[in-house]
Amino acid sequence: MDKNASASAIVYLLRHAHSAWARPGQRDFDRPLDERGIEDARIVGNALSKRDKLPQAVLCSTAARCRQTCDIVLSYLTNPPPVENIDALYSNDYRYYVDLLSRQTASPVMLIGHNPMMEDTARALSATARDRPGERLQKGFPTAGLAMIEFDGSLASIDEGGHLSEFLSPKRLRKLAQRVDG
Repeated sequence: MDKNASASAIVYLLRHAHSAWARPGQRDFDRPLDERGIEDARIVGNALSKRDKLPQAVLCSTAARCRQTCDIVLSYLTNPPPVENIDALYSNDYRYYVDLLSRQTASPVMLIGHNPMMEDTARALSATARDRPGERLQKGFPTAGLAMIEFDGSLASIDEGGHLSEFLSPKRLRKLAQRVDG
């Protein structure tokens, strides 16, 4: 198939990294990343920076842990894309996530949000997820998990489903790094 024959779109779904427990009186919305979350975001940012097709736009929940994850991950990119912070990503369901993604014009686009919406969105958009990435997704969507979903058409038609081409987690990235180093 000629790559120039039709437009294709890519969506990156990134769940926020591991966060600290809420302190007394602290809202869930305001919970920051903990040390593990900071390190995991760095690992994912480094892995993302080595991709051929980097995000051209980022949609990010305004929750503290998402904004912090976004800042760390994007710090690994030479030319970080524009970020749109969106309050509604904190409280809406996966249908909102899919609708929001389908209205984007930049591709690849990255969405940084919360579970269970991230897992539900990945499943809803992955019409073909029966291979290794799909098997990993069946085990859940861990904090700082990064799914890459490719579509044959534009983002406007993503509800027809795409292919989950990659599913990375900090745990898996650590194992891969140990193999290379060892």
